[in-house]
Amino acid sequence: MIDISGLSEGEIKNKVNVLRQHIDHKEREIKNHYYEMNLHNKGAKDLRKKRDELHDQAKVLRDSTSGYRQRRDEVNKKIAELKLQREEVRDRRSGYTDKIGELKAARDNLNNIARGRLESLTNAYRSELEKFSSADISLEYEQSLFKRLHELGERVQAIRKANKIHGEIGEIFGKVGEFHQDYDTVNALIQDMAAESQENHEAMRNIYDEVDEIRSRADEYHKRLVEIYEVTKPLKEKIDAAKKSVSEAREELDIYLDRMKEIQLSRDERKQEEKHVAAKDKFNKSGRLSLEDLRLLMENDEIKFGK
Repeated sequence: MIDISGLSEGEIKNKVNVLRQHIDHKEREIKNHYYEMNLHNKGAKDLRKKRDELHDQAKVLRDSTSGYRQRRDEVNKKIAELKLQREEVRDRRSGYTDKIGELKAARDNLNNIARGRLESLTNAYRSELEKFSSADISLEYEQSLFKRLHELGERVQAIRKANKIHGEIGEIFGKVGEFHQDYDTVNALIQDMAAESQENHEAMRNIYDEVDEIRSRADEYHKRLVEIYEVTKPLKEKIDAAKKSVSEAREELDIYLDRMKEIQLSRDERKQEEKHVAAKDKFNKSGRLSLEDLRLLMENDEIKFGK
């Protein structure tokens, strides 16, 4: 990194002029070398033309694949969306299947508690209740009936809950069947679109095979051109050296130009600060401001307007 912190503005400007002159000289040198190379390359004109024509043909063919690629990518995008939809259906179906398992376990547990059907348990409860309501029973028998009624009541509640859960299971089975149909429909769409995507891909591949054949012929012309270019290799080396010199000079020039910008920016900032101080003094002394003075004071938070 070049240290230019100790250089004056005049020295920097002088260095900028020297570098620009150097760049101009090298660019003219490059132009002259290219001119000389063109004189040697006249014999390669026909070969280059044929090579470029083949490259153009290959480009036209390659560009023609864009329609197939676009259709393939659109189909693949739809396939990806359908796969997500299929996964969602599968997950929801799985969730309902898990729910069915939980409900079956709860229903079976209640059936074990009920140990009977609702009709028979209800009839047994009513029968025992009639006995319990009779005035001509002993205290011991009444206590026995009370326990029996309490047990039957729990069993009746259990079978009612079990029947309700059984109904819920039936409803969920219906939904699972719908999900199964949805899953099959989506899966069939995915397969159809996958076939369409493959057709577009095959069409692209056939075109690329033709492009490869054309490029192979173009490479043969290019190979013969390279043989001619070997004659101009020394000139190319001079051009490269001159380009490198220009690149290095431009990098160095950028450093000096950046420094000049910094100097100008510092000068502008000083001028701005001087204007700010002058505006502040003017305001303090006369209370009057121009629009420019007002802008400067507002930018420096010297004046604020209330809402």
